[in-house]
Amino acid sequence: MAGFAVVMTIFMGAIIGVVGAAVLSSILFFAARRKLRVESRTDRRLLVTCVAAPFLGLAWLVIALLVHVQVSNRLAHQDCGLSGDPYVTLPNGYEVGSLNTYSGYLKAPGAKTDVPVAGPGYVRSIINLHLSGDVFTGTLFDFKTSSVQRFTFDTRTQAFQSALVGPSSWTSANDESQLGEESYWTIYAQYRHHWPNYVLLVMIIAGEGAIALWIWKAFSTKPFRSLEDQHNSFVP
Repeated sequence: MAGFAVVMTIFMGAIIGVVGAAVLSSILFFAARRKLRVESRTDRRLLVTCVAAPFLGLAWLVIALLVHVQVSNRLAHQDCGLSGDPYVTLPNGYEVGSLNTYSGYLKAPGAKTDVPVAGPGYVRSIINLHLSGDVFTGTLFDFKTSSVQRFTFDTRTQAFQSALVGPSSWTSANDESQLGEESYWTIYAQYRHHWPNYVLLVMIIAGEGAIALWIWKAFSTKPFRSLEDQHNSFVP
C-alpha cells in the first residue's frame, strides 16, 4: 500500500505541475501580448519565452528530483525520501530500513531479507532496535507464533539469538514499531543524512531563479528602433 501511495503522490504532483505550468504560461502569454500591443510592436521571441518558460521550469524540477534520487542512493547511501521502502546505511555498513514502510529490518552489506524473521545476515519484522558497539538488540514480531521475541545480532559473527517475550498481535506490534520511543525508526532518523535535501534545494533555487531571470529580461528588453527612428526622435 505504501508503494501505491508513493505512485499516487507522484502522479498527483505531475498533474498539479502540468496544470500549474499551463496556467502560468497562459498568464505570461497574455501579459506579453498586452505589452507588445501597448508598445505597438511584434516580438515572437517574447511570446515564445513566456509560453515555454513555465514548462522549462517544470522540466527542471523533474531533473532536480531525478538527480536528488541518484545523490541519495549512490552518495548518501539512503533512500531519497519518496520511496515506499525507506532505508539508511549505518557507519558499520549495515542497512536499517522498512519494507513497504511497515516491516522493519536490518541487514549486512550484500544480504537480502527473506521469509523467516531472521536469516543469513539479516533480521526483519523488527519492532524496537538498539545498537551498542557491534551488537544490535531489540524485539521482533514472529508471525508463525504470533509472539514478540527479544533478539541480539552480533555484527562481527552475524550470530542471531532470540528469546520469547510473550504473545501479541500484529496490530499492537506494528503500533509499537511505528510509534514507540524505541522503534527502529529512531535509528533510521539518527543516521539519516540531510545534506541531499540541501543539494536539491540549491538546484531548484538556481534553476528556477535562472528561468525567472530569463523571463524578467525578456520583459525588460526595450523595443528595437531603427537608425531612422532614432534620428527622427531628435528632430524638433
